[in-house]
Amino acid sequence: MSLRLTVCNEKKKWDDFVETSPQGNIFCTTQFLDALREDYDMLLIEKNNQLKMGAIILKQNGNLLKAPYPFTMYQGILFDNSIYNMPRHRRVKVVLEITQYLLACLKEYYNCISFCLHYNVDDLRSFQWFNYHEPQKGQFLITLRYTGILDLSTWESFDQYLLNIRTVRRQEYNHFKSRKFTLALSNDIDILDNLHDKTFGRQGIERKAEEVRLLRSITSTALAKEYGQLLVCRTPEGIPISATVFLYDNRCGYYMFAANDPGYRKTGCGTYLMLENIRQCKEKGLLKVDMVGINSPGRGDFKTSFNAVQVPYFIVHWEKPA
Repeated sequence: MSLRLTVCNEKKKWDDFVETSPQGNIFCTTQFLDALREDYDMLLIEKNNQLKMGAIILKQNGNLLKAPYPFTMYQGILFDNSIYNMPRHRRVKVVLEITQYLLACLKEYYNCISFCLHYNVDDLRSFQWFNYHEPQKGQFLITLRYTGILDLSTWESFDQYLLNIRTVRRQEYNHFKSRKFTLALSNDIDILDNLHDKTFGRQGIERKAEEVRLLRSITSTALAKEYGQLLVCRTPEGIPISATVFLYDNRCGYYMFAANDPGYRKTGCGTYLMLENIRQCKEKGLLKVDMVGINSPGRGDFKTSFNAVQVPYFIVHWEKPA
């Protein structure tokens, strides 16, 4: 297989590729990557001038950053859709060869390789076999994580969907509807930031300056570029008590940020916001909702209570031995 690795300098070419790749997702688009305000390379592998694979490399001061970058997912390798149209016996061979070629190229230029792989990447043998016969040169550490995926195509009406979620969520939803709270879109990032600070404060956690910067930058960019929305719940007096940020690509909605005033946790506002976002994702014609990780006990249980299915994904990391 004659392959060639290049650096892509055309944002539209890259974004068009991401949009059609089976591993394509909002976190790999240039508009999202630009919001991180870090250096990044978009690598392409071609065969006979036909695009076969892409990969995202995040850098800081010339050094590769360890995956996953805060508040991001699936910044790893992406395959062209033509590969997934192959018979499986051919596709498996091609995927292995292209991935091994990418890794062989990267280890010549970098002292580490780090990816958060999309859950559609289901064959990790290229990473397991890396330096297989020379283990002293370092091998990949492969870490298992989970996200929750809600398939929006399994129900026709929102009422039908409500019947399949956890009973307590349905009760919270109905209880909230009976009260005089309001729900509306907002561009006021200060509301999200303040509620986010209260959410962490209730847990005795002080937010890092970098986390605050990313929350504000990711949200403001998504609102400005119109690939996300900030939904805010208020009391009858107009006090904001809960907020969520959902991001969107052409296939999926992503549950990005959520924040609540601890004094109003028992109102069911968090549940109502989640369900309203899910309803709107269905209205937009999206195929699924990604809960963006279910890897902590409390938040993971909350997310799966909306009937999301646990789906594994992997983080792979290699460092060249000193």
